Amino acid sequence: MRKLFPRLRVKGLVETVSEENKNINTDNTDETEENEACLSDGQPDSGEADIEESLPEKKEQKEQKPRGERRITLGAFLFSAVALVLAAVMLTYTCCNSIYRRKLAEAKLENVTLGDFSEYDELDLLSALFRQYSYYDIDDDEMVRRVMKAYVAATGDRYAAYYTAEEYNALLADTAGEGVGIGISIISNTAPINGGEYNVIEIIGISPESPAESAGLKVGDLIVWIGTGENREPVSEMNYDNAVLKLRGDEGSMAEFTVLRDGGEGEYEELEFSVERKKVESVSVYSTVSEAKPEVGIIRIENFDLTVPTQFSKAVDELEKKGCTKFVFDLRYNMGGDLESIKAVLSYFLSEGDTILSTRDKAGNDEVISVKTVTHENEAYSGCDISAEDIGKYAHLKGKIAVLCNGMTASAAELFVAAMRDYELADTVGETTYGKGSMQSTISLSYFGYTGAVKLTTKKYFPPCGEGYDGIGITPEYEVEQSEEAKDYNRYVLPQSLDAQLTAALGCLDK
Repeated sequence: MRKLFPRLRVKGLVETVSEENKNINTDNTDETEENEACLSDGQPDSGEADIEESLPEKKEQKEQKPRGERRITLGAFLFSAVALVLAAVMLTYTCCNSIYRRKLAEAKLENVTLGDFSEYDELDLLSALFRQYSYYDIDDDEMVRRVMKAYVAATGDRYAAYYTAEEYNALLADTAGEGVGIGISIISNTAPINGGEYNVIEIIGISPESPAESAGLKVGDLIVWIGTGENREPVSEMNYDNAVLKLRGDEGSMAEFTVLRDGGEGEYEELEFSVERKKVESVSVYSTVSEAKPEVGIIRIENFDLTVPTQFSKAVDELEKKGCTKFVFDLRYNMGGDLESIKAVLSYFLSEGDTILSTRDKAGNDEVISVKTVTHENEAYSGCDISAEDIGKYAHLKGKIAVLCNGMTASAAELFVAAMRDYELADTVGETTYGKGSMQSTISLSYFGYTGAVKLTTKKYFPPCGEGYDGIGITPEYEVEQSEEAKDYNRYVLPQSLDAQLTAALGCLDK
């Protein structure tokens, strides 16, 4: 892509163009007729009009010109012959070079065929003009980044994206459920402190075996100051995003902050922490026992990253040990994730050979993906391995499950909702889902000698029943809007008693 921005010299370009325009009006008639023939073939109407405006005058000159003066000299003939030979050589080179580059790219990425790509000289010209005449300096890397992102945005693929090397590495870490930090999940909230309401950062989750757990942080702790001692800054006086940014940092560095811990009866204990940032596994699955019905376990799945199958299985097992015989799976605000993750989770409820989904590509080729044992060679996907013992290990919960969904339930999460419905494993409760029934593939540009990656839509997919929901969504069997009281709470700290959709799901389990 960097080829679009060569360091061209354009000194005198404006003057040269002006002289060339003059030549168009004064050169001999034969050249004018050739220009007309070439430019009229496939060019815009405006180009044809510009040429045609000069034709009457030139035709008049042609009629007045003596016949004898139209002889072709030996020099002109030789010049024409050499030009034709050079043109043939250049055409041959261009064709061969284009074929070579295409074959080389095809060899680097199996199963991906690159078609002919026309290079747009306008970009080279634009770059040259700005380099020569612009008051501002040009940042090559930034220009390439913006052109790549603009190209992807203009394709009409709403789910397509171009990632720089840094963005791609962050994406891989998110998909793997890993990142650098201290291992806490946080939200912006307010808290009554000393008779006033203050903006705080509330800890709602702590990753197991993380620096935060080792340091003694607890769910419910309120981060009120960034920093410790006299240099600390109040969270209430800064933007939430800026406060979070100050909590982040490189591996091995220290995160320093001060929390207030609720001691009951309006009393808070002030605690200072200095925690080393490390690579940690994110928490994507949260579980608890229903306050209204102790026999019901509630499991919230935030997304379907590569850690979810292991975390989900552990959550179900622990809740069953606590005496839970029925379950609510909460997929509200779950925007999807990796195909291998959702395949593994659904395999826990289905039988070998059961259809999980079917796909269709642009050429109309169909593929059915069904339950089977899987061992991934890539270690990052080891949490999505499916053993014979994994298949159907929670099938005994059929009819004892309710699934919650809403308008922010999308992609892989919608597939989970659809499969549980299609196999009559669960009742579905809530609101119509987002409606994303397409699959994206992320291709690393390192295969072609570049950095970064491109994500693009490659297939449509369909749930077990075969009826697609792309652009439509899935309407649950029991449509329930959230209560007005619930809208005053952050969803992570919403009391169960005020959650109308959860209450409806618990009611379904009484049947």
